[in-house]
Amino acid sequence: MKNYFKVFITALVFVSYGYIANAQEANGGPILSEDQKAMIAEHKAEKEANHKAFKATLTDEQKAILADEELGRHQKQKAFIESLTDEQLAMRQSNKESVKANREALRATLSDEQKEAIKSRKQDQRKEFRQSLSDEQKELIAAAKSEKEANREAFKSSLSDEQLAILEDSELTRKEKQEALKASLTDEQREMRKANMESMKENRKALQETLSEEQKQALKKQAKERNRKQRNRKNG
Repeated sequence: MKNYFKVFITALVFVSYGYIANAQEANGGPILSEDQKAMIAEHKAEKEANHKAFKATLTDEQKAILADEELGRHQKQKAFIESLTDEQLAMRQSNKESVKANREALRATLSDEQKEAIKSRKQDQRKEFRQSLSDEQKELIAAAKSEKEANREAFKSSLSDEQLAILEDSELTRKEKQEALKASLTDEQREMRKANMESMKENRKALQETLSEEQKQALKKQAKERNRKQRNRKNG
C-alpha cells in the first residue's frame, strides 16, 4: 500500500517518450526538435523489438507464472526471475542497458528550457489529479493510510532486538536487510505480515473501483514513473 498510495504524490512520467512530447507542447512549452522526435521513435521501436524478442523465448511454464493471479506481484517477479535461463538473463540485462543508454542519450539533448517545461507539466498533471479526487476517494485514501501506519507500528512493535539490529545495520543493502529480516520472522509475525498485505490489497481494490477512466490512466502513467525510478535505483 505504501508504494500504491505513493502514486498520488509522485511525479508523472518523465521518460515515457510520447509523454515528453505532449508535456512540452502543453502550456506553450518548447517543442521537441525533429532530431529528438526521430530519436524517440527509434528508441521506442528498439524497445518494442527487444521486448518482443524476449517474450518469444518464454516457455509455457514461465508464461503460466506471469498469468497466475494467485501470486502477488513480488512473488510473481521472484518466481519468474528464478525461472529464467542464463541466456534469458543475459538478454534481459542487455535490454535494460539499451533502455538506460537510450534514455541518457535523449536527456543529453534536452535544453534547460525543455527540462523546465517537462517539470512544470508534471507538477500541473499531479495537481490536476489530486483535484480530480472526490471527497469519498480522499476519505478512502486517508483511512487506508491510517490503517497502514497502524499495522506498520503494530508489526514493528513485535520485532525483537535482533530483528531491529538487522534493520539498523548500515553495512547491509536494502535488499539484504529485507532478506535477513524475512528469514528471521516468527510464524506469528509472518501471519501478521500476510494479514497486513491482504488488508492493503482490499483497500487498493476498494479505491480502484471508485476511479474514473481518466483517473486510472493518470495512475497508470504515475505507476510507470514509479517503476522507472525503482529500476534506476536498483541499477545504480
